[in-house]
Amino acid sequence: MRDAFGGIVNISFIVVFMVIVNGYMAFAASYNKAFRYKNKIINIIEQNEGFDDVAKEKIHAYRISLGYSLNADINVDGATECIQEDGYCYSKTIPSTTGEVSKEYYTVTTAVNIDIPILNKFLPNMHIFQVNGTTKTITKH
Repeated sequence: MRDAFGGIVNISFIVVFMVIVNGYMAFAASYNKAFRYKNKIINIIEQNEGFDDVAKEKIHAYRISLGYSLNADINVDGATECIQEDGYCYSKTIPSTTGEVSKEYYTVTTAVNIDIPILNKFLPNMHIFQVNGTTKTITKH
């Protein structure tokens, strides 16, 4: 009987280890998607010299090709004017305006999608994993 109990304990350790490793791998893949999505959004905004309808369409097309999805809104700590879009949030900052020249930059935030049913039951409001980035200063004449 002692050997049977030892076998059950060993199997339970193996199962717990497998769950932890698989959870880590799933998180790493989701974080990678969020990071790539954020970088592409920043590149598109910089190429278009601002956020407009063309940039919005390019971002949406990239999100579909990447397979990035987010079930909940992004709650950014400290951001008062964060505009929610298609799986991301951005805010525009205008540090200075001199005559006809205006300078601005954008802050972009994406979130890591953690959609694990068991984890969601224990931690329903787990939206703490976010990826932030800012564009270079965009000068408009």
